[in-house]
Amino acid sequence: MRLWILPVAAAVLLLGGLGYWGQQQMTMRRQMETALNNKYHRSFYSLLENVQNTEVLLSKSLVAAAPAQDSRLFMELWQRANAAQADLSQLPLGDVQTGRTAKFLTQVGDYAHSMLLHVADGKAKSKEQWETLNRLYRQSSELNTELHGIEASIAGGRLYLSELSRQSGLGLQRQGPRLANDNFRTVEKHMQGFPTLIYDGPFSDHLENTPVQGVTGKVIDADQARSVAVKSVSRDPGTEYVVRRVSEGKGKIPFYRVEFSASPDRTGERVAVAVSRQGGHLMWLTDSRAPGKTTWSIPRAREAALRYLQQHGFQQMVPVYYMQMDGEAVFNFAGSQNGVVLYPDQVKVTVALDNGQVVGLEAAGYLVSHHRRELPRPVLSASAARAKLSPRLQRVSGGRLALIPVSGGGEKLTYEFRGDLGADTFLVYINALDGREDQVLRVVRNKEGILTL
Repeated sequence: MRLWILPVAAAVLLLGGLGYWGQQQMTMRRQMETALNNKYHRSFYSLLENVQNTEVLLSKSLVAAAPAQDSRLFMELWQRANAAQADLSQLPLGDVQTGRTAKFLTQVGDYAHSMLLHVADGKAKSKEQWETLNRLYRQSSELNTELHGIEASIAGGRLYLSELSRQSGLGLQRQGPRLANDNFRTVEKHMQGFPTLIYDGPFSDHLENTPVQGVTGKVIDADQARSVAVKSVSRDPGTEYVVRRVSEGKGKIPFYRVEFSASPDRTGERVAVAVSRQGGHLMWLTDSRAPGKTTWSIPRAREAALRYLQQHGFQQMVPVYYMQMDGEAVFNFAGSQNGVVLYPDQVKVTVALDNGQVVGLEAAGYLVSHHRRELPRPVLSASAARAKLSPRLQRVSGGRLALIPVSGGGEKLTYEFRGDLGADTFLVYINALDGREDQVLRVVRNKEGILTL
């Protein structure tokens, strides 16, 4: 009887070992698939970003008139198209699924490079070149739409990009992989018709190398910072705010961070406020309260935001753009001086649309840039500046003076114009001193609000 016990025990141990090994292999396989899926996600979302920027740059090239402006646009367009092509090549797809799309991106990059060489000699775009750019813009817009359709499938859990890597397996061409494959086949089908051969407000990325100019006054202590923070909290009716902690923070502008909790603690609401150590300036505020049902209109909320700014030391601010989402509205305000809009001096204010409470503020950019400027007198009149615009722009309006930051540091006085090309709206900035086209921005409207690119 004992003779069969050893073989059975050995068999049990063997099966147990095989089961453990199998479990380990399955765990490793899942980990590898997750890592692979993350890699493909990064490539896809990078592709999405580069194609969107390609569309925007092509649209800008249709209204830009100055060779210097065109040169900057075509340089970035060349880089974006090449980057999109590289992103596409990182996805596990064959020529059948992406051959035409890859060819289109190559054409955009090659054409942008040829246009870069053309405008480098000071030449303007010809009518034929403009038509080619317009055609590429329409095509890139369609590609962008198709890719966002795929993004919706990914976000909705209907598509996993790792499925695409299993296309080479002879026995795996079934429903899951076919679904992933067909999404890109749809993009490719749209591309077949293309003939062979693009929250935050404008000027928001200029602060990295700007010296701090708007922080003035004496250094304050923690108790003084606490007092400033208490006064800055916008009250939700029926709620008290209790200071829980005061700490110090470092950065371009050293600050005190004052943390509050709401009482009664119905929703776990927390508030944090940053106050600059020098001068006691309000830098930012964030309130975690989730808004209820929307009852406030955008104009009413904008007035509440402007009132809040005036009460806390931000004077002569003008509204610029806004974005609405999740029961809140985020407003961009810019400073003004003698009727000139100061785009470097921007503040964002977030208002809850259920009761008008200010639940967010971001003023660090304003504190970095704000100071009284010696503004030059315009050499050109508004009408003379308007004459510099591309004749293809339609329904042109505006013409107010605006100070804009420029890459590499510095600021320029310009005239700001708004105009349309088809369904797209653009802001064009003409230098008030020499008439050059200093900047072109595309206005993006959606259900959330108005943004610029």
